[in-house]
This record gives sequence, C-alpha cells and structure tokens, in this order.
Amino acid sequence: MGKVLAIGDIHTKSWIMEWVVNAMSSYDKVVFCGDYADDFNAGPKDTLSTWKLLKSLQSKFPNKINLVLGNHDYIYVYDTPSLQTGYNHITYTLINSPENKDLKEWLLKMPVTLEIDGVTYSHAGITNEWSGIQDANNLWGDNSPIWARPYGSVTYKDKPQVFGHTPMETCLEVQPYVWCIDTFSTMPDGSLCGDGSALEVIDGKKFAKILLRGEKRHDNSRIKRLT
Repeated sequence: MGKVLAIGDIHTKSWIMEWVVNAMSSYDKVVFCGDYADDFNAGPKDTLSTWKLLKSLQSKFPNKINLVLGNHDYIYVYDTPSLQTGYNHITYTLINSPENKDLKEWLLKMPVTLEIDGVTYSHAGITNEWSGIQDANNLWGDNSPIWARPYGSVTYKDKPQVFGHTPMETCLEVQPYVWCIDTFSTMPDGSLCGDGSALEVIDGKKFAKILLRGEKRHDNSRIKRLT
C-alpha cells in the first residue's frame, strides 16, 4: 500500500516531467497514463525526445516510475488496422530505425494496463465492452483501454481505475472511483484544455486532485491539493 501520483497525457510537454521530478519524493509510485507522442505544433524530434526522457527517468527510478501505452505511442511500434489524427510518418520511420532499436524495445515492453493497490491504470479505461484481448485488432477500437471515451454507449468496469485520453477541464470522477485525468492536452493554438491537475491516490482508496505548480510551467513545483 502506498501513495501514487497519476499524470494524464503529456504529448511531448517535457516541462510536465520537470514538475513530476520535483514532486516525486512525496510519492511511492508515479504513473504516466500514456500518449507521450504527438501534439499540435510538435514534430517527430519532439516525440523521440519525450520518449527518451521518459525512458531515462524510468531507468533512473525503476521502482518508482511506471508508464502505460497510449494510442499515440502504440501506433508507432505496432501494426494497427488504421491510422489516426496526428499520426506522423517521419516519427514512424525514426522509431523503427536501427539507431532507435533500444527505444522501440522499451516501448514494446510497456504495458497497456497496470494495477497498483487494487487500482487499474490505463490510457483510456477498462470498459465492460472490451474483450480483454490485447492484440492490435482488439485494442484499436472504441471499447479498448487505449481508445475508450467516457460518453456514448461505453460503460466502465465497476472497479477503481484511472486513465486519460479524453481532454477534461480538471480531473473528473466519471463514475464512482473511476477517474479521467487528461488535463494537459492542448488546443491547436497551444493553450491547455484543462487546469493541469494530476491525481493523488493513497492506499488505492483515497483520491484527490492536485496541482503541480510552477511559474511558467518550469520552476520549482509546489503541490496544491484541490477540494
């Protein structure tokens, strides 16, 4: 049992990792909930740099830093039935080049779902409609843990879980103990869709929104719990 910090989609924003590094001493585990690649006005080098930074961070803190795959990461290392908005052919070429073999292998080993203290972390949530099969055909669909959205006909499994994928104004409990935390995604002009909040999970039972705050997004962070 312990204290977990969960972070939503970062989409190449390296300053989020700086905030996390400044705050992580207060936590037993940190979970990044996928979609590290791609963003408006970001290029392939930004994506590769973000993956490399996360790989380095996990290598430095292997018992603390945890990551799950998002659809924007999955598509570059697996053969998927279709492409998606924001897909970049150059990024695909780079990650599949010999010089990035170790980076691709790191991505291939990254799980789609992860459980800590009875809470399941994924990119888009575990739904009742998902088959549970983790191949490209079953993951590349609207009910899967890399594509589901908290609206329409999808219903989430009645179990504590945390995910991103769907931009929110703030971390939101979409049903009891089921949280969507994608608050860092951006609009085409670069402005944040949400308030940049993250989620603190204590012993798998207590959930609290927090802000990892810093002037201009990259000075020393302060943790502020939101009521």
